[in-house]
Amino acid sequence: MKKKKVEANIRLVAAHARSVAESRASTAESRIVMAVIGEDRPGIMAGVTSVLARHNANILDVSQTIMSDLFTMVMLVDIRGVKVPFATLKTALEEHGREAGLSIIVQHEEIFKAMHRV
Repeated sequence: MKKKKVEANIRLVAAHARSVAESRASTAESRIVMAVIGEDRPGIMAGVTSVLARHNANILDVSQTIMSDLFTMVMLVDIRGVKVPFATLKTALEEHGREAGLSIIVQHEEIFKAMHRV
């Protein structure tokens, strides 16, 4: 049952992220799409946004919701101010996710769009 909830959340998160990404003009490789999913508890958003802030990333749009006991969040993030390579930022976010018991998926906006074109 829980696996079905997670799969349904991932589909909803992906649909929302697609609409967010498509609604904004793209600047190649300066924006990323992030999806965060995990058991709901205080501090999830604070932890993720602190990683972004440490790297000087700017959140352009965010949507988060709680479905039963699952926290889901999608962010569109401007990374023009980030001084480290994308791979370093992605690793930092994914590492935070592992430590916090979250699934964090990070992709360049253009890659995300290409993967989700119908």
